[in-house]
Amino acid sequence: MEEEKSKCSMKMALKSIPQQHSCFEKKWILQLNQQEDINDFICLICKQVANSPMEIDCPQHKDMDESLIVGENCLKQFLSQKPNSCPVKHHDNCLYSQNWLMKRYINELDAICPRQFEQEQQQGYEEGKTTRF
Repeated sequence: MEEEKSKCSMKMALKSIPQQHSCFEKKWILQLNQQEDINDFICLICKQVANSPMEIDCPQHKDMDESLIVGENCLKQFLSQKPNSCPVKHHDNCLYSQNWLMKRYINELDAICPRQFEQEQQQGYEEGKTTRF
């Protein structure tokens, strides 16, 4: 029952986080999912789970087998520091697009509420417990 409550509250929290925010911390999501469930959703810039994922579609990367995903805010920050460049490999005229399907999959992931995670971390430290990530 409590696990369902945690899943529900995190899904609501994910939806309530404005799109301009950073990517989602992996440690929140790995509490209720396996690493292989999130591998395709990792932001190439911050190495967290992409928030509002953007797919890098540069012709220079056409031979790569993996999806090249970055969070929208991470990409904006990257481009503000290095205009018109690519976060994957050095070249100009980076091409990217919103990946709506991936955004949907990410929003369906189960995750622990960030506040609950912090409380459990603090409680674990106070009680001498260790938490594995």
